Amino acid sequence: MKPRQQLIDEGILNESKITSRHSIAIFYQKQLKKFADIGMGNQTEHGITVTPDLIKITRDRLKQLRPFIRTPEKGDE
Repeated sequence: MKPRQQLIDEGILNESKITSRHSIAIFYQKQLKKFADIGMGNQTEHGITVTPDLIKITRDRLKQLRPFIRTPEKGDE
């Protein structure tokens, strides 16, 4: 695991926890869109099968992060 400062220097983390959470939430939004584009039962570029459970878990995590971003409740994709 990389040290926190290295992650900040590489632009992966931000000094602000809210900005970092926002970046993570954007990642989950992109994942949901990618899953919709790939389609149920198909695999991602990393060999992960898109399942209802995967989508539910991703949506649940995005809902936990919702206070840190502006995104509509409906659709999440």
